[in-house]
Amino acid sequence: MPQLQNLWSEVQEKRDDVVFLCVNIGDEKEVIQKWWKEDGFTLQAMRQDGNAISSAFGVQYYPTNYLIGADGTIAWCSVGYDEAAIREYLEL
Repeated sequence: MPQLQNLWSEVQEKRDDVVFLCVNIGDEKEVIQKWWKEDGFTLQAMRQDGNAISSAFGVQYYPTNYLIGADGTIAWCSVGYDEAAIREYLEL
């Protein structure tokens, strides 16, 4: 998560058309809030009830990363954190 936060900090400085959302599964809201506050994350966290979001996207492994285009379609997907591919897609 720290690597994703570092990338998000860089993206925020360069682009205003990109949003990172971190979708959590299994943790209570209070646990997520405490973790985010203690570690200083500025990424937007979303807690899903059950696995509705994961199911909708077909997530089978964690972490799975998606880049969704302005038209709402999935432009890129990767299991695991691949910062180089994310950077390439975002043209950073």
